[in-house]
Amino acid sequence: MTAPKLFRHSPKRKLLSLTFRVQRIVSAVSLCAALTQASPAQQSEHPTADLLSELIRLDTSNPPGNEGFLAERLRPLGFDIHIVTTPETGKAHFIARLKGDGSKRPVLLAAHADVVGVEREKWTVDPFAGVVREGYIYGRGAIDFKGGLAVFTRAVIRLARERVPLHRDVILLSEADEESGRYNTTWLADSHWDLIDCEFALNEGGWIIKDDRGGVQYVSISTADKRSVPVIVTATGSSTHSSMPTPDNPILTLAKALTRLADFETPLELTSSTREFLSTLARTSSPPLSDNLNTLLNVKDPKLIQRADQEISQNPLLHALTR
Repeated sequence: MTAPKLFRHSPKRKLLSLTFRVQRIVSAVSLCAALTQASPAQQSEHPTADLLSELIRLDTSNPPGNEGFLAERLRPLGFDIHIVTTPETGKAHFIARLKGDGSKRPVLLAAHADVVGVEREKWTVDPFAGVVREGYIYGRGAIDFKGGLAVFTRAVIRLARERVPLHRDVILLSEADEESGRYNTTWLADSHWDLIDCEFALNEGGWIIKDDRGGVQYVSISTADKRSVPVIVTATGSSTHSSMPTPDNPILTLAKALTRLADFETPLELTSSTREFLSTLARTSSPPLSDNLNTLLNVKDPKLIQRADQEISQNPLLHALTR
């Protein structure tokens, strides 16, 4: 049997078919194990993929949550379990702590189990069935972020079963309210910081990026998040029957405004963090990407910068990072 290679959100639309390779699962588990020098564990054939399918089968659409089922798996292995209820019925944060010797501060593995709702008519499979088909796992939350939750859970289970000596506590957090955000980790930190106090945390936001030869080019981390700015646009005009449109029709005015917004290109803006990332990426890349990155970072000629920016922006990720 071949291990499931990818996890996808929606199998119907390619642009919505986010993928998550099992290589990332293996890499993440290896990373957590490497932190403690764990030896390879004897496991079932594909335990992480199996766990992901189980997680997907739990409909944790936000709202409601229904998180907390991991307790029955982890408590028998010696984890201290805390289920933190929120003011919203049905939403609770799940926290499991595997004790170390306390010589170093804890590490937090943070993931969220809640998912956004689905439009079932746009799915060709049951989004909450965890279907495995042709080496892929299909389901809501496969990558955002039950794939990561499965990785972290399998990693801490391995540490516990192998009785790996730990210098620090390992804390697993399954967050209940990331999608709507009202009772998210900010609320949890304000209310129960003692349960998640740590030296550093690993969570979603980073990627393992491959080079043209299929090797690992870099492992990224997130240093900041973009914030949204909700805007309400109001247009006014003369009241009239639809059979007699007027030049100041507010619907047409709004349509023109949306067209201008669609045509607007956010200007290039490099923060100190972005500059450091692009500088490192230039050293690990080959031409023409490395040349374009160096132009963007070091050249003063606006025309050369614009040309390099256009080339770099063909990569949607780099385009987003530079604005």
